[in-house]
Order: sequence, then C-alpha cells, then structure tokens
Amino acid sequence: MFAARLARRLGRVDDERVAEHEALVASYDLPLRPPPGLEAAELITVMARDKKASAAGMTFVLDGPNGLEVVDGVGDDAVSATLAEVLT
Repeated sequence: MFAARLARRLGRVDDERVAEHEALVASYDLPLRPPPGLEAAELITVMARDKKASAAGMTFVLDGPNGLEVVDGVGDDAVSATLAEVLT
C-alpha cells in the first residue's frame, strides 16, 4: 500500500488506482496498514541503506500509466509524507 500511495503522491496514479491496489491486497486478507509502533524516520534510515538508494534519492518500483516501472531519485520528502499517511 505504501508503493501505491507513493505513486499517487508522485502523480503516477490516481485515487481510483490506489483503491484498486487496496481492494487487491484486501482480497488476499492482508493488512492494509503496517503494524503499530513503526517510526517514519527509522524506516527512511533503513530504506536509505538499500543498494538502490543514492544521493539523488531512493529507487522504487511503482505503478504508473505504463504499468510497473523503476522510478529513481525519489526524495525523502515524498517518502516521509507518504509514510506519515500510511502510519497514521
């Protein structure tokens, strides 16, 4: 769900597409939210250690108009704002 919401924040998908992701995840009886107690700052620190992260930002595979694509250079601001949305 984080990736779908991040894709929306970056203008790659709309609310309807995020709802489709949510329905799919729910259809497998998977949680739509992460477990309580996670901190956005800690998650960003861990994400920044990933081999795909660089000074230009983090890399994610995100949904978009052409389907799933690798998106490089996603900044901390977008990641932080999306984490804040997902963790509340």
